[in-house]
Amino acid sequence: MKFAHLFCLVVCLLVAAFVHAEDEESPAKDAQIKQQVMKDLKKVCTPQKKQSDKQWQTMILSSEANQLLIKNAITAMKRDNLDGYWDAVSQVDCMEDY
Repeated sequence: MKFAHLFCLVVCLLVAAFVHAEDEESPAKDAQIKQQVMKDLKKVCTPQKKQSDKQWQTMILSSEANQLLIKNAITAMKRDNLDGYWDAVSQVDCMEDY
């Protein structure tokens, strides 16, 4: 009887560990999502000046409001919430006057 209880406990722990491991995001996937957000932002906010992608990204991320909106867009993409994603992306200040 003790063996059956121990076996059930081990199975439950293994299942919980497996589910937890699947839920964790890999750094590569996070980087890919951020890259996709920045690509979509560039479509929405076409830069007026000739500047590198790095300079443009630094300019966009210089605003705390934009940082929050981009984090919201990343979270929405992870949750497959396309409406929330495009809502956050469309609210980003393109900073065209800078």
